[in-house]
Amino acid sequence: MCPNALVSVVIPVFNGERHIGECLDSVLNQTYGNLEVVVSLNASSDNTSDVVRSFDDARIRILPPPLNIVSVHENWTRALSAATGPLVKLVCHDDVLSLDAVRVQTELLERYSSAVLVSGRRRIIDDNGATVIAARGLGSLLGRAATREVGADEIARACTRAGTNLLGEPASVLIRRSSFPAPLLSPHWSFAMDLEFYLRCIKGDAVVVDERVLGSFRASPSQMSAVMARDQMRELRALLMEMPRRYPGAVGRDDVRRGIVMAELQTAARRALYLRMRWGVHVTRWARRVRRHEDSTVEHF
Repeated sequence: MCPNALVSVVIPVFNGERHIGECLDSVLNQTYGNLEVVVSLNASSDNTSDVVRSFDDARIRILPPPLNIVSVHENWTRALSAATGPLVKLVCHDDVLSLDAVRVQTELLERYSSAVLVSGRRRIIDDNGATVIAARGLGSLLGRAATREVGADEIARACTRAGTNLLGEPASVLIRRSSFPAPLLSPHWSFAMDLEFYLRCIKGDAVVVDERVLGSFRASPSQMSAVMARDQMRELRALLMEMPRRYPGAVGRDDVRRGIVMAELQTAARRALYLRMRWGVHVTRWARRVRRHEDSTVEHF
């Protein structure tokens, strides 16, 4: 692979008016220059399209919106299918890349030529960009090394035992397009769609994990309602139950049982975090109202 290989950064977007500009800035200002940026517009009801079209950069290729809203699966598939570079990074419209993310991960895939995917850690930020968790991801996969190559069986067993996607959200990874499976994304999965996609990309190949924080994942209180938490847990449980069949000899029933317990604990922890974030929003709004009231009282006096 050429060290200056074309990297396709694909961004599926729906009603992303508030954050898509910051996302695109972080992609277009990468220290790695040989990029194409594919923006797959969904049928948004806000000004997402206008914000995207306001960027005057020849590297941007816009996939026009469909007449009607399409599913997340369809829009992600449309974006991934349009990539032409040998390396692909999918970035959700409200996430932000560190400026050297693409350079670092491209160099790692050049160094580890047998790996089909590289994953880094990410920062968790709130809707306003404030840091909630400074570094998250990879867990036991890192071990004591800052960077290491990991086999498919170890990935599967570690994710199963942790009860979560240790490789992280799509912005955390860079993938060789040659490893893409068919179909790209299975409509059977929603909350576990990214992990299930990674596993089919990896097949029996290796992955590079790196401890550096290379992007920010935006978390919003609206993402963790009680109904959503229940549905997410049900789907994750179903995927965990499939792992011994997919990875015989590497993942056992005890790993699955442990993973289900861990997943339930993490779901409860996430809900607590989102509730804290939600209350923080309410407190901030209340404080602003108080300040406005005080200002108007002083002016009236």
